[in-house]
Amino acid sequence: MSEKTEQSRASDFAVSPRGQFIISQALCLALQSMKDRPDVEREFSNEGDMRYLIDNLFPVYEVVLRAKAVR
Repeated sequence: MSEKTEQSRASDFAVSPRGQFIISQALCLALQSMKDRPDVEREFSNEGDMRYLIDNLFPVYEVVLRAKAVR
């Protein structure tokens, strides 16, 4: 039996529900931080790519935030 490498364990974690939440949270917080910067310091293509990932692969953090706001 072979041992899993750290990369394999990290990959397994990334696709787990907890990993999906952490990646989603990191993307959302990074995107917000980037939007708060002056325009001359912003990387608009990176923001667009992050938004794409949030919308299509990692929506869970925004869903949780919206659910909390409704309460």
